[in-house]
Amino acid sequence: MICKDRMSMGTDIVNINRIKKIISEKKSRFYDKIFTVKEIEYISNGGHKYTTIAGIFAAKEAISKVLGTGIGSVGWKEIEILHCASGKPYVNLINKGKEKLEELGLDSIEISISHEEDYALAFAIGYRSNNINIKIDDSIKKLLPRRSRDSHKGTYGRVAVIGGSRGMVGAPYLTSMAALRTGTGLVYSIVPKSLENIMSIKLTEVIVKSAEDKNKGYFTKDSLSDILEGIEGMDAIAIGPGIGADKERTYLTEEIINNYKGPIVIDADGINCLSINPDILYKRDQPIIITPHPGELGRFLGISTKEIQENRIYYSKYTSEKYNIIVALKGANTVVASPKNEIYINATGNPGMATAGSGDLLTGIIASFIGQGLIPIDAAKLGVFCHGLAGDLASIYKGEHGVIATDILENIPYSIKKIQE
Repeated sequence: MICKDRMSMGTDIVNINRIKKIISEKKSRFYDKIFTVKEIEYISNGGHKYTTIAGIFAAKEAISKVLGTGIGSVGWKEIEILHCASGKPYVNLINKGKEKLEELGLDSIEISISHEEDYALAFAIGYRSNNINIKIDDSIKKLLPRRSRDSHKGTYGRVAVIGGSRGMVGAPYLTSMAALRTGTGLVYSIVPKSLENIMSIKLTEVIVKSAEDKNKGYFTKDSLSDILEGIEGMDAIAIGPGIGADKERTYLTEEIINNYKGPIVIDADGINCLSINPDILYKRDQPIIITPHPGELGRFLGISTKEIQENRIYYSKYTSEKYNIIVALKGANTVVASPKNEIYINATGNPGMATAGSGDLLTGIIASFIGQGLIPIDAAKLGVFCHGLAGDLASIYKGEHGVIATDILENIPYSIKKIQE
């Protein structure tokens, strides 16, 4: 199935009396400049009606706006308006027109033409398709949470994201928005108090909470009581995006792990803080998922990134079993390992996802699925699949060189929709 996504629009209105005047003065020159042979044939068969001529003229202008060029770099005759047997107009792009369509990542342009006594109006919409050639196994499809008509925002979980420091507010922003886009009913972003205003401006649908930071711009030991209060009643929490790493933040990370009684997703500097004293994991009986890139897992284990990359499955399993946690080792073919010796190798994703903020999105996606009721290992497997698929969809339209984290974020709903289809 091909699901279309509206990308860009263009419209144009033409005064029919203007067309009458032009044709009365220089009909042949006007026809030769503006219309293709097939268009002239259609106009002729229709009796050279001014309304028809004005409608096709307006449609070409509207389409040039969808292409973002105007008439110029794409010429009049490189935009052709043809008609089905039923009379419905459709677009045929030629040479530079076709090249521009492909450059924009559009699959088609649809048009509507109407007129009344004095004016002809054309409306054009450019579409891209969310069609991507990837097999979605039933094992993934069945993990996706179903939504009931008899539900409310509380039905789909409460997730808190603990993160941010001065200069790094984008990380918790992306994690929080990813959780929302994945389907969480209520998302809370807990940030240092001095960053509360900027996060409140950036986040419209997320509930922003603050923790005392003595105006330092990062979490301190004074932040702990506010954080612990803020995560009460949460179905899942995520910690790490943008928090930074030092003794105070290591202390906070350890205290949150010791005190919160639900599932935790730990990423980025949260993993770096945890690597100072990973033995605290032995004391915890609630699920923890860590989502390291190879460098972070290397620091956690005290070995080189090169060693991790050469033995990705081994070290994912080793870490998972040793510390009784779930590991999602990011990178090409993300590896998910559980303490029960489960291994999942993800097939989605592309090199365009090697961009700042991409990992923050994965943290939010996994936390969201846990908050919606999935067991953590299933949330991790479905999360890395959706994350990679969102990146694949983004790369279709932006190219691997141009993808940024917000492109992946915007495609999370489409990745979920594609699994549903």
